[in-house]
Amino acid sequence: MTSQVIPLQTQEDENLNSDNSQSVISKNSSVRQQPIAPVPMPSNKLRKRGTVQLENEVEEEVNSVFHLSVILVAIQSGNFSLGYSLSYLSMSFTTLFSQITLKGTEIEEQGLFSAVLSIGQVVGALMTQPLLKYTTRNQSLLIADICGVLSILQVVPNREVILAFRFCYGVCLGISTIIMPVYVKELCPQKYYETFSVMAGFLVAGGLLFTNFIGLGYINDDLRGEQSYYWQIVFAIPAVLHFLRSFIVTVIYKMDSPVGLVQIKMPLSAKQIIEKIYQPQFIDQVMLKCQLRVQYNEEHQEGLLSLFKKKHIKTLTIGCVLVFVYTWCGLFALFSYSSQIFGIMSDGDITLNTIFTLIIGLVQFTPAFISKYVYGRWGKRPLLLYGLIFLIVCQILIIGLSYSDALAATIVKFVIICLFAFQYAMTLGPITWSMTPEINSSEGTYFCFVTLYAWQLLVLYIFPFMLDGIQMSGAFIVFGILTILSTIFFYFYVKETKGLNHKEIDRLYGKE
Repeated sequence: MTSQVIPLQTQEDENLNSDNSQSVISKNSSVRQQPIAPVPMPSNKLRKRGTVQLENEVEEEVNSVFHLSVILVAIQSGNFSLGYSLSYLSMSFTTLFSQITLKGTEIEEQGLFSAVLSIGQVVGALMTQPLLKYTTRNQSLLIADICGVLSILQVVPNREVILAFRFCYGVCLGISTIIMPVYVKELCPQKYYETFSVMAGFLVAGGLLFTNFIGLGYINDDLRGEQSYYWQIVFAIPAVLHFLRSFIVTVIYKMDSPVGLVQIKMPLSAKQIIEKIYQPQFIDQVMLKCQLRVQYNEEHQEGLLSLFKKKHIKTLTIGCVLVFVYTWCGLFALFSYSSQIFGIMSDGDITLNTIFTLIIGLVQFTPAFISKYVYGRWGKRPLLLYGLIFLIVCQILIIGLSYSDALAATIVKFVIICLFAFQYAMTLGPITWSMTPEINSSEGTYFCFVTLYAWQLLVLYIFPFMLDGIQMSGAFIVFGILTILSTIFFYFYVKETKGLNHKEIDRLYGKE
């Protein structure tokens, strides 16, 4: 059926006409090259040599929106895993530490076990630079998923083994987080890009909610403590998630990025991918745009140092500040150490602590059901600015209420935290994942997410000491100041991109 996305048989090898207006730049490469499939040149002319925008371009239609959705959600399911990683350790600390030998104080070990994941994420992120250059997007994602599947060895009740394979899980997340937005940007038709790009933030929220739901098991006395195996189930789930992603994307759909395939001189495979996704009358147009995108990238390839040139520095700075405030507004720390924070608020009541954690998970996932209407009416810039202002108000209230131990103050503070989480999940969270790759090149996106993991590493390691030293009120004073400064920066430098394609966004930020 033409409405289905199914694997196609290999086509006969054909040669591409060598006309410069029709082909992508041909360069000597050590990578194995496929015979190049012919792509007729449309009669319309390019607006500008080397760009991917065609005059009289027809909006492409896909064979099946359902199958496209399955593919794109499966690719981005690594964000669900990222959300899961935020708090599965925090809620398991007590049970886990009762079964292994610690080599420091509990606060020091909490910081180490939390930070080792981000160390792995930084290493994984650094690995993606050569992966983006020499492998296809799906091959890179497969490498990440192999690391993710190996992380199942976290279930071994040994301190060093858990640290080693939690690091391995971090490598998986580091590779995955940078490859996913590039993969989606190259594979997704322009008309669906905004919908699927903002989905990343909500998948993170979904993973966090799932973790909090799993955490209900710790209410049962039999599932926590020295004799419990429940924490091992909790630690094994990421491996299952990454196995399923590889199975869906690689085995069932045999999917990849056509741009990435053209980049490593595999145009026949690229055309087969395009034929799986697009209706027949649009195949040549999409293939030509992929070739022109690679040609443009090769002609303008400048390396990482070029990111600091005038035409890139503005969007790079915006992306870096986005991932900074995403981490340092306070909610990342709250999610990562929710059990410890709510343990203080609930005065050690495990049942109340778990209920608090579950409620916060439900609240921050709710925006997924109304985001379609909000993003359809508002652009990213006003949502970002108004969202940050709301977060600042919540931070101020949390600071004030933290100075009181009264029950009423605790209840009000929890309500404020819920509003804080809701607004974060509605605005800053998804906009960070959407805007960063939207306004930056692959190299720029790569750089921004490497800095993301560096900031997360710092937060994860020092927050237990902040909580022990300056307490929650002092920590949120720091978070509030940083959020205010970031908001001022965004007000002056972020531009509205609603309804614009990638070329128009580049022009808006002065890249052309």
